[in-house]
Amino acid sequence: MPRPTLRSAFIAVVVAIVGLHLVAVTLAALPPNRYSDATRGQTSYLDPYFTQNWRLFAPNPISEDRSLLFQAAYTDADGDQVRTEWVDWTAVELDLVRHRLIGGRAGYVTNKLVSPLQSRAAALDDSQEVVVTSSPQTDPPSWAELSDELESAGASPTARLGFLRYEQAATQLATDVLQARYPDVELTAVRYAIRRQGVTPFAARGGTAAERRAARPEVVRDVGGWRRPTPGSASERASVRDFDRSHR
Repeated sequence: MPRPTLRSAFIAVVVAIVGLHLVAVTLAALPPNRYSDATRGQTSYLDPYFTQNWRLFAPNPISEDRSLLFQAAYTDADGDQVRTEWVDWTAVELDLVRHRLIGGRAGYVTNKLVSPLQSRAAALDDSQEVVVTSSPQTDPPSWAELSDELESAGASPTARLGFLRYEQAATQLATDVLQARYPDVELTAVRYAIRRQGVTPFAARGGTAAERRAARPEVVRDVGGWRRPTPGSASERASVRDFDRSHR
């Protein structure tokens, strides 16, 4: 019986890894049920690049408009702390979707980021939520300090790491966007907010425009804590700057 060669062993390992990955993607893409829930810990490595969702279909189709907004703080010439206007980054993304026949992947950052931000924040209890939302504008914590504070508040390693992963991603995007908008100042802190508004109830969609607006739920805005600016690489900053200039 011929002995397996190094090449055949390598191929077998690669095939096994690819097979396990395909199984994980399949389980993660299932509509929410007890099987997909049971394997969530094993499929979490797919976030955020291979995630799928079923929000176009019953029983839980998308029922609200969501926007991701960014704000920065800086010190002016008089030494005073100044806050910038809120930048609606979702509106910038939607320009790509609305004004081109075939949009690009850049038009879906909000869709990929908002849901994980909300779900990771929801995994924290009340005391841990206070930790992440009460960071001061004048002296925001480092990532290590924020992690330690969450640990002291009783956050599990899974909840803590999951939250910080997406918090850092949102902070980096916020930093790159706000540096592009305010290139002449040195940012001292940044934060994001998630704006949500439910769609007009189906029963009210036959009314006038004013009646539809009146029937629509109120806007809800969840504002995060202040974070230290966390810029991306030079190429990432240039990409964000160019995209912002083209679509705002």
